[in-house]
Amino acid sequence: MSNYKRPSKVQFTPQQKAVIAASIGIWRTDIVAFADELFGIKLTPKQTEIVTAFRDNKLITIRGGAGFGKTMSMAILLWWAIITFDEVQVTVFGPNEAQLKGAFWNEVLSLHTRMDPIIADFYEATATKVERKNASANCFAEFRLANKDNPAGARGIHKRNNFLIVDEATGVDRDLFTDAFMNVMSDPNPKLCLVSNPDKIDSFFYDTFYDENVSPNWVKIHGTMRDGPFMTDAKYEEIAHNYGGVTSRKYRVMALGEFPTSDTDSLISKELIEAAVNNTDAIPSPEKKKYWGLDPSGKGKDKTVLMRRHDSVASILRQWDQLDTVQLAEAVLDEYQKTLIHDRPASICVDVIGIGAGVADAMARLGLPVTRVTVSNKPTRKPNLYYNLRDQLWVECRNWFADGNKCIPNDPNLIAELLSPQFEEFPKYKIEAKKDMRKRLKRSPDYADALCLTFYHSETVGDNTFTSRLTYENDFMYE
Repeated sequence: MSNYKRPSKVQFTPQQKAVIAASIGIWRTDIVAFADELFGIKLTPKQTEIVTAFRDNKLITIRGGAGFGKTMSMAILLWWAIITFDEVQVTVFGPNEAQLKGAFWNEVLSLHTRMDPIIADFYEATATKVERKNASANCFAEFRLANKDNPAGARGIHKRNNFLIVDEATGVDRDLFTDAFMNVMSDPNPKLCLVSNPDKIDSFFYDTFYDENVSPNWVKIHGTMRDGPFMTDAKYEEIAHNYGGVTSRKYRVMALGEFPTSDTDSLISKELIEAAVNNTDAIPSPEKKKYWGLDPSGKGKDKTVLMRRHDSVASILRQWDQLDTVQLAEAVLDEYQKTLIHDRPASICVDVIGIGAGVADAMARLGLPVTRVTVSNKPTRKPNLYYNLRDQLWVECRNWFADGNKCIPNDPNLIAELLSPQFEEFPKYKIEAKKDMRKRLKRSPDYADALCLTFYHSETVGDNTFTSRLTYENDFMYE
């Protein structure tokens, strides 16, 4: 660290040594005073909660958003441990050595320069290790890479006061915790502290909060971006916008300090889907029009799915296998004719890519109110937000769920498909390709695609729906 200056050598008088000993005795129980008196740092309420939990407990797990002071807290605790304890080892583990050196350890070295030289001179602080000069083998701190291929490197750490800090804990292999880190609990005074942004569910870190077999043993701390010492409302809103807004995965993790609803960048969260599945109070407005969405499939292994949506309520009308274009058009006509007149759709939106073009033609000849939808076309609304119409329809479907008070059937196929697509938000929304979704689902997302088609007509932005049964020729107006 180029700006680092080692404190000069200082000779201590008996009186100075007595003052230092007295201070250390106080600091052992008062870490807030330790931070203030030694470094001139006033801990925030959340940082005080962190250091107090570390002082009083053996298993501590800390999740939080960006900038709420967890790295500074850990660096202060490292110094607190090797200054106020004898026979102590502090080991900082992390999955990324560059991150440990660049963030955590730079904070440790910076704190050394802020100490009174009388204290600082007791310690040697280098780019990899901090140690007490007169007890280098028994009082030191260092960082190590958390390597799943070498658990023995973490398993063999033992000391009377044995403190392990695991930074970026979601990125550390689960087996390292069970096979190595937990072994410190056999020492006389152990501490294991996990710290991370909560960006991954499939992790031991997640288990410390929510696994009923693991979680009860851990003291849990949760911080948000608002807990940061320099956060203002205006700054928070600006950062939230840069994270993609309040519905984005990154906002949930980095601002709220909450785990994502899945480990993939799912467009529609599990939370929103579950709320709609469990909602029995949604009542569609009678003034809103009804739409059907048809995702056609031929005689392959995929299904043809017909979805119905009326305002806040969506349902599965029918699904068919192994029908040709004419048979499928006639099956939809039969469903239409069985439907009471006031429940019939204003439009049946058909995906016309592939077999759908022939199906839409046949349906139009039968007099059904068809709208041909080519999802590869340009978006029909807000072209600055989407690459194509498919991106638009999926995001509008997501926004429909996000508005709340929606109801969908508890159908496992529909739910799995709605949760499936990953996405990018910048510079525009780009939804994962259907072929990639198919690989993961082992089938085509027919149910979800049919639901998305019902959003082709907007009742809030330039409503272009129609109510009369269109002729084949007139229907081309709506491609």
